[in-house]
Amino acid sequence: MSKRISARILDLLFPPHCPICGKGSGKDGCLCPECLAKYDGEQKEKCPVCMKTAGDCTCGLAGVSRTFLGDKRTVALAFYHPHGTGGARVTERLVRIFKKRYDRSLTDLFARDISGKILLLMKASEEDPTEWIVTFPPRSNENRRKYGFDQGQIAAKSISRYTGIPWKKTLRRSGGDEQKELCRGDRELNSGSLKLARNADVNCRKIILFDDIITTGATVRAATDLLTDAGAECVFPVCIARVQKESKAGK
Repeated sequence: MSKRISARILDLLFPPHCPICGKGSGKDGCLCPECLAKYDGEQKEKCPVCMKTAGDCTCGLAGVSRTFLGDKRTVALAFYHPHGTGGARVTERLVRIFKKRYDRSLTDLFARDISGKILLLMKASEEDPTEWIVTFPPRSNENRRKYGFDQGQIAAKSISRYTGIPWKKTLRRSGGDEQKELCRGDRELNSGSLKLARNADVNCRKIILFDDIITTGATVRAATDLLTDAGAECVFPVCIARVQKESKAGK
């Protein structure tokens, strides 16, 4: 109670500002109304191949996700554009902030949106959330030391709070570099730095695997292999954004 009161007093003394444009944030506690509208609009963008949004599109995911929850292979809020318009898009800019600076309101924004979609899928599939756990592939040791936190762990905790699904650290890193800094081939090799955490018990467990961005899918595939080899019943990946598959005409 005292923490909530203190946080409320701080908000009154120092009103939160939008991390994108610096204006006062709206009722979501993170983005101003204009940036929130852009963020929401990016979630409505459609794949050029199947004409579905990121949350419904399964293009290119057959080799990444082996589990269906309802008719979905993953939960993704928006498409990720590593080149071209990426610099101007709210979602990509928010993910960069999410990786480099701990921002509770931003983490809550992502976790709240992802959690809502997870719970809807579980309800439609008649799944019991208490039979699942939330986990994450940890960031590189170097970047955890550099930024002082692991954004995957913080997001997993927040998703757990919104869904009631317990979170658990099941994976660890043995060296390795940050995936975004590597080319496609090196990402595949770097995913080998993932290991099963010591004393991780995932036998017969159903797992929600959070990764902030799915690009080549190397990290998700490596994590899925480790967890299923250790006895996990299924692994369902969720993310903030995923790479959009190009149409043949766009290549």
